[in-house]
Amino acid sequence: MKIFKYMLFIVVLISSVFFIIKLNELNMLDNSPIRIKIPYLASMEGLNPEGIKVWEAILLTLSTGVFLGFIIAIFQMIAQKSEIISLKSKVRRLKSELDNLRNHDIDEEISIIEENNEDTEI
Repeated sequence: MKIFKYMLFIVVLISSVFFIIKLNELNMLDNSPIRIKIPYLASMEGLNPEGIKVWEAILLTLSTGVFLGFIIAIFQMIAQKSEIISLKSKVRRLKSELDNLRNHDIDEEISIIEENNEDTEI
């Protein structure tokens, strides 16, 4: 099953590369690629003031989404691990309580009181 998952991942990756190459070829304006200006990134030093290419913008967006998804998944895994640990300790505590109750002698603590409340009125 894992091999099919990895093969599917490779197929998606290769098709994405072909898609990005075709996207770069189609988005030409006067023999230069179309550029996108992203707010707050266009004013940063070291970046091209004309903007970034379309395929770079798509890769930046997808990479940011994958990174944020990874961070969220890590926090969820940590929360689930702590919940599992607390549930395991609760199960251990309940098992020991159940074993104590099973091993406890019941006959010693039960006292049967018989009450005779017969009315003698006839």
